[in-house]
Amino acid sequence: MVCTNVDRVPSFQEPPTDATGTRRRIALAMSGGMDSTAAGLLLKTAGHDVAGFHMRLHALSDRSWPQAQRAAESIGVPVQQLDFSREFADRIVTPFVKEYASGSTPSPCPRCNRTIKLALLFERVQALGFDRIATGHYARIADGDDGPELLRGIDRKKDQSYFLALLTRDMLRQCMFPLGIHTKSAVRDFLRRQGISVWQSEESQELCFVPEGDYRAFLMQHGIEPRPGPITDLRGSVLGKHRGITGYTVGQRRGLGVCGPEPYYVIRIDPRTNTVVIGTREESLADLVRIRGINLLTAAPLVIGAQFRVKVRSTAKPASSTVIASVHDTAELRLDVPQAGIAPGQFAVLYAGERVVCGGWIDTAWRNTGSDLSD
Repeated sequence: MVCTNVDRVPSFQEPPTDATGTRRRIALAMSGGMDSTAAGLLLKTAGHDVAGFHMRLHALSDRSWPQAQRAAESIGVPVQQLDFSREFADRIVTPFVKEYASGSTPSPCPRCNRTIKLALLFERVQALGFDRIATGHYARIADGDDGPELLRGIDRKKDQSYFLALLTRDMLRQCMFPLGIHTKSAVRDFLRRQGISVWQSEESQELCFVPEGDYRAFLMQHGIEPRPGPITDLRGSVLGKHRGITGYTVGQRRGLGVCGPEPYYVIRIDPRTNTVVIGTREESLADLVRIRGINLLTAAPLVIGAQFRVKVRSTAKPASSTVIASVHDTAELRLDVPQAGIAPGQFAVLYAGERVVCGGWIDTAWRNTGSDLSD
């Protein structure tokens, strides 16, 4: 079921079924939290054969395994644990550490969703006879003229299409996102009315593999020792001393330890000179963004002059932009309104209305009007 009118929210009396009404064997990625539990209950109510799979990605995953077992029991589905810790360490943690050490601000969730939580999980469960995989993400899949399309979830505050923009269209054919047509509050109320105690659970805003959100300690555990260095302005004047570049990110304002006539923001991190460059908010604004490693979710390539809304980080509001250059899997965008805090290493997603057009990694951002990839 696809809801294209965001004002029309289906009730939970309308369980998600596919267009053919086929009863499917569905593997549910089950964390033990509210969202995956609700997704499983909706699919079971729709008559599908549902089984939960809890992914052990790291040591902290062991805390949620008992929760997943209790949640599965509460909705009457079997659950088993799959150990992906080695693959997670190789494909997610190692690049995360390297990117931080190189001065970037990594965004591991889109990569994890593609390579671990969907691709690797589907590979394992397909061998067990499952033909679909479902998650508790707030996003939608629709049938378009050129194949499946990824759409924003109707709950704008919870929409998670940003984190799914690295999926391929083949992956979308295998996926189901039952919660995309519902709001978070409606999902919570649904579980409460069904007597499923997990409705009271809160969700973490931190990365799942970083204990207590302490990035500095996590990086030190992985061999990245903080090395103090200079904090400078854009002209190279030394304004202070930092505690190690891994403790800073582009757009950061607090904790710089430098006073001035107006607030300072981190503008650039240079790992070669071990320097953190700061400036005023005006100096931190950028209206040109280069994106690399683009994953297209449309049949048509990006063309110069095309206009899209772009999110330059997960919490950012979509901003109007125009494609000014496009070469292979790299493109440059000009933002209609300059933005602050556009960080290399973060993920950027382009939207055309409700539809996700593509996602890719921010390579650089700057305030300039005379340079693009066509030079």
